[in-house]
Amino acid sequence: MELILASNSPRRRELLARLTSDFTVVPSRIDEHATGSPEAQAVEIARAKARAVEGSRPAVIVGADTMVVIGGSILGKAKNRDDAKAMLRQLSGHEHSVFTGLFVWNTETDETREHCEETRVVFRPLDDPEIEAYLDTDEYRDKAGAYAIQGAAAIFISGIHGDYTNVMGLPLCRTALLLREVGLRL
Repeated sequence: MELILASNSPRRRELLARLTSDFTVVPSRIDEHATGSPEAQAVEIARAKARAVEGSRPAVIVGADTMVVIGGSILGKAKNRDDAKAMLRQLSGHEHSVFTGLFVWNTETDETREHCEETRVVFRPLDDPEIEAYLDTDEYRDKAGAYAIQGAAAIFISGIHGDYTNVMGLPLCRTALLLREVGLRL
């Protein structure tokens, strides 16, 4: 059965490729707006992404959405450099949560599974010159919370509690388990 990743994210493609090379990427073009807790929003958006790419033949579709949350506030993707700087200052010296909502759907059996994975990440205190140097890399673009743990921002992380690949955008252990639950063995 065909495996489809409903995503525009190169990181998610790269991560899923660690599990299998046999999948198709179908970008989902949805309004990424949801209500409720951050966990509920992440799952709702993941579900909408998967449902948006349903095709005419049977498939297992994976939708995912990742968000960074600190003090009850969701840090989305930075609109610009100043927005990214404000986010990094907010994260500096604090712990935050990274939530990835997953929705896995076997369209042949209509069996679904959903889950929200949480990983807690601790940033050491940052000073303005290192924030500016990080922003000069442009790595913050298109990243929830304005950072990529797998890139230059790794030097900001003093602790992590949970699944590292979740912070990158796709918790591989949980994804593999959900795929198995809907009948797809990798």
